[in-house]
Amino acid sequence: MTQRAILTATSLMAAFNGLTSVYLVAFALALGASNVVVGVLGALPYLASLLVQIPAAQLVQHLSRKKIIITFEIMSKLFWMPLLLSPFLFINPLLFIVIFYLITKICEGVTTPALTTLIADVVPAKTRGDFIAVRQRLINLFGMIAMILAGLWLQQFPKESPVGFSIMFFLGAILGIIGAFVYKKVEEPEYTDHEHHTLKEFFTLNGEMKKFVTFQIIFNFSFMIASPFFAVYMLKNLNIGYEYYGIASSVTTLAAILSSRYIGQLTDKFGDKPVAIIGHFGVAAVPLLYLAVTTNNLWLLIPVQLISGIAWAATDIGTINLLLGLSDSKKRAIQIAEYTFYSSIPLIIAPIIGGWITENMAIWVLTGIPLIFVISAILRFLSAFMLFRIKEPRQDHEYPAMQVFLEATHFHPNKGLRYSVTVVKRIAGGLIR
Repeated sequence: MTQRAILTATSLMAAFNGLTSVYLVAFALALGASNVVVGVLGALPYLASLLVQIPAAQLVQHLSRKKIIITFEIMSKLFWMPLLLSPFLFINPLLFIVIFYLITKICEGVTTPALTTLIADVVPAKTRGDFIAVRQRLINLFGMIAMILAGLWLQQFPKESPVGFSIMFFLGAILGIIGAFVYKKVEEPEYTDHEHHTLKEFFTLNGEMKKFVTFQIIFNFSFMIASPFFAVYMLKNLNIGYEYYGIASSVTTLAAILSSRYIGQLTDKFGDKPVAIIGHFGVAAVPLLYLAVTTNNLWLLIPVQLISGIAWAATDIGTINLLLGLSDSKKRAIQIAEYTFYSSIPLIIAPIIGGWITENMAIWVLTGIPLIFVISAILRFLSAFMLFRIKEPRQDHEYPAMQVFLEATHFHPNKGLRYSVTVVKRIAGGLIR
């Protein structure tokens, strides 16, 4: 019942996100936002996360995790109400959108240590990979449905009109509030960390966890310097409509849905480290693939988004499992909070730097968003190599990433075509459980 409640709430939150945050950049562009403003919006969730991690970890030690999640999730959704009304209430709506979005993300950030430790406590370690994969699949499925419907909805309004966005954000916020109430059905186990940790303990990561956090800091800068600008590239550089934007974005989600269950099984069988390595090298190639898409071959967005979805599914599932596996169960809340604190710093800085570069720098023939894509791809590739230094937490034997990749794709020419096509059946099984 508890796991089912978490998955139900997760689904509703994903739908909320697909109707709100996913289209926030488009909303800002409709109101005349520059690339720097887009970069700031991209940084705000991580600024909020950094600000609240210490108090959020302390709350877990004193209050019910379920109550923390319900209270702050509802608060975060309520602050979408003034945000969606900003174009109609204020002369400078972008400033207030930034302010209210920051507040919503601060409220959401408070729930992170509570929810993460709750999942770790209610899901057995042996099946954690499969559960995380199911959870990711539901996030992607409901997010995809919401994104497609949102794109179709926005096509009914002029591209520069805020009316369609505001109505959509309101409906999304209602779904989010309903999702928060679902957590009431969760049967919360006793929190195993009874010690009240001091502020000094918050800065004491060591060993494998320290290596993992160091890697995450560098990778987060690498991907976030470009991440907010994929939407800008599609909407402004390629000049696609909201309908195709919603479809293209949902293709990434569909690919993640189809592959996540299989990827979760791979982590349970071969470990989290090799799957994370494969995923991170995959996402490093995505910005370069985007540069192959032009206004003359917009259909290429679909295969690029498919690759992106599979790569990010492997990255997310591998990373979450590594975090849970490397953290100490006796002080998991404070370690996850510290991990989030440090890894949020580059996520704040990178998009602002990226926005500035797109408007002020040129290297050879590269300028604007294409320049950021190339820089990001290079940094992503370099950071992925750092994963090789981290110890596999769940398997006694460490499998090479290339071996796992060949097993995952069933690329064994000596075994024939019949053996190879089984990967299609396994991935297709991601739709069924």
